[in-house]
Amino acid sequence: MITVKLLTDGTRNNRLLGFCLAVISRHSENWPPTEQVLANEFVSWLGVRPFLTRDAMRELCLSKGINLSFSSLAQELRGFNCSFQDKKEIVISEHENVPFADLHTLLHEFREMLEHVFVELGWATLSPKDSLEETAEEFATVARMETGAKEFPAYIEIVGNIETPWQRYLGYVLLVVGFVAYMFTCATLPQYEEMVAEAGRQRYVRT
Repeated sequence: MITVKLLTDGTRNNRLLGFCLAVISRHSENWPPTEQVLANEFVSWLGVRPFLTRDAMRELCLSKGINLSFSSLAQELRGFNCSFQDKKEIVISEHENVPFADLHTLLHEFREMLEHVFVELGWATLSPKDSLEETAEEFATVARMETGAKEFPAYIEIVGNIETPWQRYLGYVLLVVGFVAYMFTCATLPQYEEMVAEAGRQRYVRT
């Protein structure tokens, strides 16, 4: 009974802990969950959407007890996270070299924080040979795709309410093209971001 009470109190003050415990309770028989499953759970829990301003991202993080800030960081560092007791913070570079990179980095940092909590609970999702950095990149990509997939039905419904047939048909075409383009940017953002960073490093060396 004491253990349950302490755990309950902990989840009230540490929402990330509460999320991880909920994931464990739902997927303990098939552990570890895939990044797809984890991303699906996380996107629903955080309420993240495909396109967010920095202010919206800050508010979203604060709603889960995490402070988000943007600061000048070393060129090769896109973000980092830190935790002390119940205080958690994510810092992202104030220079967004690629569109939507802020959200990708935020999700990347969240995945690292999640793994730390899972490890503390004795439910690690990665083996010692697995790379947390690579896994966090995969998670961020899948999570961004998941946000688009969750929004897509709502847009389908909006387009379906267009009365003029040819405008409705055009709306469907544009919606599908936009959805495919969004998914493509999600999948290729890490590579594109690395290309931009490499170009910046070469320019720095030349100057």
